[in-house]
Amino acid sequence: MSTLWIVLGICVVFVLAAAMPLLRSRDPGRDPPLPRKETLHDWRNDR
Repeated sequence: MSTLWIVLGICVVFVLAAAMPLLRSRDPGRDPPLPRKETLHDWRNDR
């Protein structure tokens, strides 16, 4: 039974660690991220 609790604890820690960046990004006091630099150029619309 203790093995089940260990596996369950590891799963809970993994889910919480994955959710932390999602929860942290909703902070209204943070500055918005900088816009990404355009890396691809669409040569089809270059006329």
